[in-house]
Amino acid sequence: MPDAAATTDRRPATGEVEQRSAPTQTAPPTLDGRRLRGVIPYGVESRDLGGFREIMARGSLANADTSDLIATVDHGGVPLARFPTTLTTEDRDDGMHWSLELPESRADIREAVERGDLRATSWRMIVGRDRWAGQTRHVEEVRALHDVSLVSTAAYRSAVAELRHNPEHTQEENTMPDNVATTEPTTTEATAPETAPEQRSAPAGPGLQVEDRAATIEQRSVEDRLGDALRDVRRGENRSLTTAASVSPGELSTTLFDRLRAGSVVLSSGIPTLTTEADSVAYPTLTGDVVPAWYAEASALTPGDPTFATLTAVPRKLAALTQFSNEVLDDSDPSIASVLNEHLLATLALKLDAGLLEGTGTAPEIRGLKNIVGIQTIAAAANGQAPTLDNFADAIALLEAANVPRERIRIVVHPRNVGTLRKLKAATAGSYLWNADPAATSPAAIFGVPVASSAQLATNEVQGTSAAVANSAYVYDTQSLVYVQRSPIEIEIDKSRLFNSDMSEMRAKLRGDLISPTPTGIVRVTGLLA
Repeated sequence: MPDAAATTDRRPATGEVEQRSAPTQTAPPTLDGRRLRGVIPYGVESRDLGGFREIMARGSLANADTSDLIATVDHGGVPLARFPTTLTTEDRDDGMHWSLELPESRADIREAVERGDLRATSWRMIVGRDRWAGQTRHVEEVRALHDVSLVSTAAYRSAVAELRHNPEHTQEENTMPDNVATTEPTTTEATAPETAPEQRSAPAGPGLQVEDRAATIEQRSVEDRLGDALRDVRRGENRSLTTAASVSPGELSTTLFDRLRAGSVVLSSGIPTLTTEADSVAYPTLTGDVVPAWYAEASALTPGDPTFATLTAVPRKLAALTQFSNEVLDDSDPSIASVLNEHLLATLALKLDAGLLEGTGTAPEIRGLKNIVGIQTIAAAANGQAPTLDNFADAIALLEAANVPRERIRIVVHPRNVGTLRKLKAATAGSYLWNADPAATSPAAIFGVPVASSAQLATNEVQGTSAAVANSAYVYDTQSLVYVQRSPIEIEIDKSRLFNSDMSEMRAKLRGDLISPTPTGIVRVTGLLA
């Protein structure tokens, strides 16, 4: 079951409209004459956004669709400017800079910025590609930028605005003047509806922070509103909760996927996620590299085009069903939504991990790491052997030889193997070897590489003639895998079929697939004694 920390995540999924606000300490909205300027920063880690942190990667906005980009106040009202005529953008190393000339009729905006009434900038976007490193989300590509906005209430510490008189704004002008006042408004966490996308603003100090949405967003949690939606279904009805009026479809699907990700060892390791609404996706991959060479000055270059191929992802259905009495549904406290989160999604996450790790690829099952063609393999022993740190040192070395950075490598082993590894001791001093490497970043790490355990690894791999029961472990590059999800996760309740027993049924469904553009980024360690 997901732990308490996991159930409080509010991680967004790609393909949804998201809204972010950030403080303006390092990149405040500025005025020079009637020219208003702002920036969406790169490379700054946010503060807690509800169970996760986030970094906008350099260049993530460079190719964003800005055909409908406008500048607004509080994300509404008459636009101040529209791209590309009266609103300009420039992608720089430190972020996406935007500027506009305030209309003659909007002297109130200039005055509000000067007075500090409008002290933060914000934007709305649709993320096309991201990756997760533990609890940190790296936004690598933004598909579309909807608007940039001045917001009236900054929900971040040291959120400020300054009045600038210099005609030009450079990348170096991101430090605060000594005479700028600061504020410390109160923050309130809430889940944004689909119509209020994920919101970010210019960072304050070490990073982004969570915007106070109390004035515009309902404070009740998704779980509470989902519980109300469940109770609203009348006897004899069947209803899809993704269309329930009290919870917007985008908000619900994002929340459900966040719960699923938290419960899945493979998804939470940080592999990229691609969201689609299609039956299948053709994913491009390189099968041959460009071969650089040294040339004399003025000599002709020999073409060395890479060779391409495509991988086809076919999201397949994984579903779970639970039954409960209508009395529980009507009177439960906490609401039946807790059962949804802790039962349906937990069982889906466990079954999904089994498929992601060792799925056969034979319909209707997805293909897991074990059966991806082209992965590397290390045999621990011919007839089963207790795991040693040498096994994982060799696997990590194979990935490093393939130019995989250490920070992208993850290890998944069976809990029994984790117990064996933790007991390993030095031959002379008798001290434990687990996590002895100074490069380790957490208690659950081998040679600095994070380790996760999953009981979904099969323990029925018979080795040799001695019939020793063994299992495998996996060491992989998170960027060598892509999880393709067909959105949204569907939740349905039926109060008609079990009418004679006064019971209801709830069904959860998802569709997903796993592909590997670079199979050599996966190492399977076989023959580990279970």
